Amino acid sequence: MKWNRWAGFILLLLSFWLVDSCSQRPPQTRFDREKWDETNLSGAYNTGGNPGPKWDKDAQDALNAYAQTWTAPNDEQETLSDLIGTASEKAMGEGCQDSMVRYLYIRYSPEVQAKSLAERQNLYQDAADKLENSSYPAIQKFYANLNAAEFLWWDQNERLWRQVVQHRHAAISDLAQAVRDPSLPKAEGDAAASQLFDMLEYNEEETTNAYNQIQSALASQSGVGTMADFIKATFYVNYAWQARGHGWADQVTPEGWRLFAERLKIARKALEHAWSKDPQDPQIPTLMISIIKSDQSGRPEMEKWFARAMKADPNNYAACHAKLNFLQPKWYGSRDDMLAFGRECVASTNWGGQVPLILADAHSEFDGTLTGADSRNYWLSPDVWPDIQSAYEKYARLNPDETRFRYPYAWYALQCGQTNAFVQQINLIKQNDGEINYKYFGGQASFEKSWAEATGGVLSTNGTTTNGQ
Repeated sequence: MKWNRWAGFILLLLSFWLVDSCSQRPPQTRFDREKWDETNLSGAYNTGGNPGPKWDKDAQDALNAYAQTWTAPNDEQETLSDLIGTASEKAMGEGCQDSMVRYLYIRYSPEVQAKSLAERQNLYQDAADKLENSSYPAIQKFYANLNAAEFLWWDQNERLWRQVVQHRHAAISDLAQAVRDPSLPKAEGDAAASQLFDMLEYNEEETTNAYNQIQSALASQSGVGTMADFIKATFYVNYAWQARGHGWADQVTPEGWRLFAERLKIARKALEHAWSKDPQDPQIPTLMISIIKSDQSGRPEMEKWFARAMKADPNNYAACHAKLNFLQPKWYGSRDDMLAFGRECVASTNWGGQVPLILADAHSEFDGTLTGADSRNYWLSPDVWPDIQSAYEKYARLNPDETRFRYPYAWYALQCGQTNAFVQQINLIKQNDGEINYKYFGGQASFEKSWAEATGGVLSTNGTTTNGQ
């Protein structure tokens, strides 16, 4: 699938929108979480940024779309990224010099993506440095430094290692400052720590240093609820995999297995402690599912924690995705198990939000285990399109104000040979948005070829279909 290259990033993004019911902090729904980000970004832009009438609308569009990336379904990430890139590019072209808008321009703009790696690395460094010296919240500075460090190390050029370390250390310091903010949603602090630990996973010393700084900052604050326990669990899961390594089981040393099990136990204990304090927080049992997958506690134990996650939040897409991962053939299930669960997600009258899309995810992730002709032919299997259609139609009924899902729906229709459904979704996209994001379909030429094959006509520049003869 076109968005598979986002898979690692997407798996991280799944935890961002979860409900936080911690008694010491205000409860956070998916939409509260999005609103918090929008308010913080807009507030910093208006009070200490670089507002101006010529570029305000485009700048705000970029900032608001960026806030939505933390809460939107997986399959909307690419369209949001394009929106951010276009809006920030326009704002910069109109003279905006705001450090956050500039960072978004450097990260998402097609103009910058077309530059050489060395040019982009310099731009990332400069953007992080400017944002670090701005009045934007520490959590935004954290992400800028994290991304700069990752991009500088993209080609593992050892001449840039000193700058990589500088941005890593700045990111750690920024996150330690961010968790001191009592208004910071727990889901944001948890997810940021997880992304930091993922980046540092091959450097045990840096990982433990980062963890110690964050926990020290949390220890100095009151009202942090279960954030300290959750970040501890997240750290020890990463720490466990550092000991085990990511190779095949027969490549793991006895000491690696010992430390793996020992650290997973610490992670489990931290989550159990958090659960005893706040059994209404769905993020806790959601993470527990991944620990159970690793420590081989078995499916009944997974189902117990999954039920807890869905009771706490019936729209818990992240918990459903964690269970779907558990049911993959490489772990403890099969294609039949994955599809049965996906169909349950569509049929349920209790679960909502993005949960029905798990059925589409089940097919996509199983297809990811195939290669060559098996993968190309998978989407033409007779049981695939009915599942895709039922998943997206249920999602559309549950979320009548959402429109971006029509891009992946159209993409699936194309792969499954359902030309009428493809045309229908494209027409709805044009009706809702006024234009088509061709990049989603591999560029304008690729899209127009697919459109012509589906309709027998060509798409004109004003979005209407004309006879291709």
